[in-house]
Amino acid sequence: MQTRRFWCRAGLGWAALSSLAEPARAAPLRAVGSQFARIFEGSEGQPPKGLAVELLGQLFGDGLRCEWLPWPRAQLMLEQGEADILIGPYRTPDREARMLFSVRSFYADAMVWYARRGDEARWSGEFAELAQVPVAAVRGWAYGSRFERMKTSLGQLTWVNNVEAGLQMLARRRVDLFAANDRNCQPVLQRLQLGDAVARCSPPLDVLHGHMAFARSAGGEALSRRYDQAFEQWQRSPAATDLYRRWNVDRPAIAS
Repeated sequence: MQTRRFWCRAGLGWAALSSLAEPARAAPLRAVGSQFARIFEGSEGQPPKGLAVELLGQLFGDGLRCEWLPWPRAQLMLEQGEADILIGPYRTPDREARMLFSVRSFYADAMVWYARRGDEARWSGEFAELAQVPVAAVRGWAYGSRFERMKTSLGQLTWVNNVEAGLQMLARRRVDLFAANDRNCQPVLQRLQLGDAVARCSPPLDVLHGHMAFARSAGGEALSRRYDQAFEQWQRSPAATDLYRRWNVDRPAIAS
């Protein structure tokens, strides 16, 4: 997939009012991410948009470049020092060994199974019942510690490349359950006109929190501290309230 490079805009200009905003850099910060509905969205020939794009723009001003990439490539760029910020990863032990995470998350997702409508009872909360059930999950996604412990017991687990592929497999009866989350699934369900055919199951597999991540280097440590300080101030501002409302993203509780 061809790399798409665009400049982030400063959004509402919050950074210009913050004492944490730094003077212009010789080289802009490079933030990379992949397709996360309402968090970081891209399309051919269009600049990335979403809550994360505007959030970073408000914190860092115009000295920021956002790039839309395949998710494995975006992670590798951060690890190799080719990018400064990775947008939106869930925090996992494996990733913590490879990258630094922001102190606070900036969004949260309930990870759930999806089934054909009327078949939601296939998931009761017990992985043991799924040992021989054909299920699918997105390759490279984190689903929480319980899924990681139990995935080897899923005898008919298929890895798919994206949400659309998983939902189509479900609709075509190639699998009985597909693991994802509402934020990513709802736009695809609407586009594929599957909203009446597919339903989410309960209880959730887990609730995961999305962060900004930084390189494990001296520069990454300094940038992560700068981000954490700026985010603590920003999250209490009217600009933050407006941003979450406009992008219809669940806002994590503000720390006291």
